[in-house]
Amino acid sequence: MISAEVVPFLILAIGVDNMFLVARAERKVPSYVTEIDMRLALALQEIGPSIFVAAFCEALAFFIGMQTNIPALQSFCLVAGLGVLTDVFFQVFFFLPALYFDKLRFDDGRYDMLCCIKADNPKPARADAIRKLYNTYFVPFVFRQSTKALTVGITLALVVIGGMSCHQLKRGLNQNVSLVFGSDIYDYFETLYIYGEAGPPGYVVFNNVNYTMQENLDQMELIDAQLSALDNTIQSPIYSWVGPFKNYVNYGTW
Repeated sequence: MISAEVVPFLILAIGVDNMFLVARAERKVPSYVTEIDMRLALALQEIGPSIFVAAFCEALAFFIGMQTNIPALQSFCLVAGLGVLTDVFFQVFFFLPALYFDKLRFDDGRYDMLCCIKADNPKPARADAIRKLYNTYFVPFVFRQSTKALTVGITLALVVIGGMSCHQLKRGLNQNVSLVFGSDIYDYFETLYIYGEAGPPGYVVFNNVNYTMQENLDQMELIDAQLSALDNTIQSPIYSWVGPFKNYVNYGTW
C-alpha cells in the first residue's frame, strides 16, 4: 500500500526534471544545426550521461535497500528501483520522439493544442522570460557577500537547533501514516494514540516457524512471559495468539 501511494509521486519528481533538462539542452544547440534529429542527438549527447548516472545511482540505492529485513521496505525499494529504470526508458524512447514531433509541428507553423490546423501567421518562439529574470535579479542577489554570510548563518543555526532537538524525538512510528484515512483501523489507532498514552505498540513477528512442533509453541509462550516481565520498558497487557491457538487445537471443533 505504501508503494502504491508513494512511488508514483517519487517517480514523477525524479522524471519531470530530466524532461526539462533535455528540452533545455536542445534549445542550447547552435542555430546553424537545423536538422531536428541532429539537434536532439546533440542534446542527448550533452545531458544523456548525467541522466544515466543519476538514474543508475538512484536505482542502485533502492536495490541496496532491498537487503533489509523489513518486508514493507523491501517492496518499496523494489518498486521504486524498477520505476526509476522504467522512467529513464520512457524518457529516451517516448519523450524524445514526442519532442521530435513537437519540433516538426512548430517548424510547420501548426497550433499546439490543434496540431491538425496550420496557423496563417505563426508566431515566433517566446523569449525565456523566467531565465532572464533569474539572471538579472536573482543570481546577483545570491552571489552577494551578505547573502552568502546569511545563508551560512541560517544553515549553522538549523544544524545546531536540529542537534539540540534530537533527544526530544519520539521513538516509533504512528501506524496511521500507512493506513487509509477514515477507515476502522485508522480510527482505532488514532484513538489509541490520543487516549492511550502508552506510545506506539510493538509487534514480535516470527518467520518460518513450524507450529506443529510443541517445542516451538513452548518457546513462543516463554518469550511472551519474558516480555510480560519487562515492566520498566513494556506496558501491559501483552497479547499473544499462541495460547488461544493451542486451546483451539486441543478443544476446538472443526
